[in-house]
Amino acid sequence: MRLARLFSFLLLLLTLSASSLLAQSDLQVGPASFKIPQVKRVGEGSKYYLNEANELLIRVNIWGRVQRPGQYYVPAETDLVALMSLAGGPSARSRLSDVKVVREEESGEQDVITVNVRKYIKTGDKRLIPDLKPEDTIVVHGSAWQLVSDVASVASQLAIVANVYYFFFLAN
Repeated sequence: MRLARLFSFLLLLLTLSASSLLAQSDLQVGPASFKIPQVKRVGEGSKYYLNEANELLIRVNIWGRVQRPGQYYVPAETDLVALMSLAGGPSARSRLSDVKVVREEESGEQDVITVNVRKYIKTGDKRLIPDLKPEDTIVVHGSAWQLVSDVASVASQLAIVANVYYFFFLAN
């Protein structure tokens, strides 16, 4: 009887580990494995940088449902789709119909631009995709299915813990 409980406990722990890995399969955890470019700032207080090849770069951030979110130094003429591609592309559950570009204007106010990348993919109309400016932050939200999946993952993990508790402490 004790051996059966131990076996069921180990099986439940294995299931819990596997379900947590599967639930987060589209997230990049930890540092990305790419070389950080050597850059130097151009001018005092400037938002532009030069790399080793004297290419003019800007610093931008990309958050949310992309393969490798983070801060990137990209060529000054980079657009939104190029940055998303550099970040590994959107994850399977990205909501591409309203990607946000948060931009600080020279007046100090923030402007939020909503971009429909899905429409660009369907039509190929380059006018829908803005060029990036220094210090832009791009936010790619998850879809409604991502929220449902996250809630279901937490519920399944709680059910496994409750099952382990029941088998070890309540079942005789």
